[in-house]
Amino acid sequence: MKKDSKNSFINYSLNIAIILLGILCAYLAFSLFSSSFSSKDNIEPTTADTTKKNITKQPGQIIQLDVQNGTGINGIASLFSDYLRKFGFDVVEMGNYKSDDVSKTMILSRKEDITNSEKIAIALGVNKKYVIQQINPSLFIDATVVIGKDFKELKPFTEKEK
Repeated sequence: MKKDSKNSFINYSLNIAIILLGILCAYLAFSLFSSSFSSKDNIEPTTADTTKKNITKQPGQIIQLDVQNGTGINGIASLFSDYLRKFGFDVVEMGNYKSDDVSKTMILSRKEDITNSEKIAIALGVNKKYVIQQINPSLFIDATVVIGKDFKELKPFTEKEK
């Protein structure tokens, strides 16, 4: 009889464990399905509206870019990144450019359509003639901002002083 009570206890314990795992699986499945269906309707990507200095909601129009410092002066890429993020641009990376002697700030467009790069140029106050198309399909961004030694003439500095 001792063996029967031990087997019965093990069976009872295993049944409880199976029931608890079943409840946990049901809860996780419910959470997965309910969050995936409800959150898609509430998310709206943002883009920059540089004329009004605020972020406007426009589905599917997130502009991703990286900011490269070509001046040799520390902290400039961070300042430009913060400025662009205020306008809704998605700065995914920042660092130093291959040269630290870039005279003019330029926007390197990484896509065939340079419209997004021109929006970045407008936001920064860069002349559109410095929007240069350099398509690179291995980069999953719209553009690269290369900050030149003319950075003090651009909006992150001129608007900061006002």
